[in-house]
Order: sequence, then C-alpha cells, then structure tokens
Amino acid sequence: MAHTGKPIAEVRSPMLLRAYEYWQSMRGDRVLPARSDLDPLDIPDLLPNVILLDYLPKDHRLKVRLVGTLVVDMYGSDYTGMYLDEIDFGEVRDKVLDDYMSAVTAARPLFSDHVFRQLGGALFDIERLIVPLSEDGTQVTMLLAILDFTRREREFSLDNA
Repeated sequence: MAHTGKPIAEVRSPMLLRAYEYWQSMRGDRVLPARSDLDPLDIPDLLPNVILLDYLPKDHRLKVRLVGTLVVDMYGSDYTGMYLDEIDFGEVRDKVLDDYMSAVTAARPLFSDHVFRQLGGALFDIERLIVPLSEDGTQVTMLLAILDFTRREREFSLDNA
C-alpha cells in the first residue's frame, strides 16, 4: 500500500533537509538525478547515515548496495548484499518496506519516521529521507536513504507505570 510519507514542513532533522537540498541540486532540470551525479566528497558528513539500494524492476525488489557505518552500528549488522525484504525490521517491517517501495513507484523523495529498538533495548526515533536515482532520468534504478537517529531520553515501560 503506497503512501506519501510526511510533508517536508514536518521534518525535524536539519541533516535530512540538507540531504534533500543536495538531491534537488543533483537533479537540476531533470525529473531524477543519476547515481553518477552523487559525489561522496560533497556529503562526507552524511555518509555514515546512508543506505544505497539497487531497484531490480524484474523482481520488484530492492537490494542493499552500501550501508553507512553509523547505520551498521545502530542495527548491529551490515546488510550489504541482502534484499530489503529479507531483513528483520520487526513490527515496523511493513511500514519500512512500504516507504522504500513508495519512493520507487512515485519516483519522488519520501520523508518518513518510525521508532526503532536496538538489541540492547535502547529506543530511538528514526527520521528518514528516501530519494530516487535514475540512469535514464525517469525510471528509478536506485534509492538513496539517509537515516537520522535520535535516542529517546525516557523509555516507557509497564514496570514504571
């Protein structure tokens, strides 16, 4: 079930807003920028927070090409080479998969968020930007995602209620 994500006006992360502006600058007059427009030297501070995925239209699946070091640290695993639908996202699995596929089918950026609990129990809010990339300027061939993690100061627990 495709959805539109959240409006840019509700985005809290300055990092995601800057990443969105960078995507817009890569795009120029085209509908979508190409992977070759992305220069890691332009965004060194974002690299730990990125996930780069290949879209495989024949299978209608996403395969993880690259995962930033902070994302690997947060999730406790490097998902490089895995299909997105093979990763255990727990109770937010459907939302996560829907967010990424919505960016493919709509061929436009998508802002979204959800809650993430690390294996050790720490709770984080994740705010995410997913932007499409294209080799021909119109058909999505890759997605670039930037994740911003914010640790929740107080965690709700039934033990504390």
